[in-house]
Amino acid sequence: MEELTRKVEAILYSSREPLKVSDIAEYLNSDNSKILKCIRDIERNYSEIDSSLAVGQFGNKYKIKLNDNFNELVSPFIDREFNDKELSMLSYIYKNPGVINGDLREKFGYDYRESTESLKKLKMISSKKYRNTNKYNVTKNFYLKFNINKRTLKKEEEK
Repeated sequence: MEELTRKVEAILYSSREPLKVSDIAEYLNSDNSKILKCIRDIERNYSEIDSSLAVGQFGNKYKIKLNDNFNELVSPFIDREFNDKELSMLSYIYKNPGVINGDLREKFGYDYRESTESLKKLKMISSKKYRNTNKYNVTKNFYLKFNINKRTLKKEEEK
């Protein structure tokens, strides 16, 4: 592998979040086409050696990730950002904007408040006072985190 490709690989592997080609190019003082070629070389190399790693594309951003075939194998060893209840609650709030405390309590049990507080701290949901309860909605951070945009929403509606 050439030097630039190794640098791109190190950056994609080390980054916490997926990165734009232009951001990598700017950081490495290179141009977008060279960086994109490096990413394609990394993908090809991983494929040729049947690696447990892969280059993931998330919209117009990239990150080195675990090959999907290994997700179940490593799941006991991964620190998860959200527990199952929080993920379920995020999905429910996303699909039911303006959901209130009573609905969450009925769906997730009386300890739902612990999860809502955790999700608010992570800035995934927001709440507003409504009469004697709260209304919950997902935030812009939720859409960014899960790479949901108008294009992905349109695809979802077409299904």
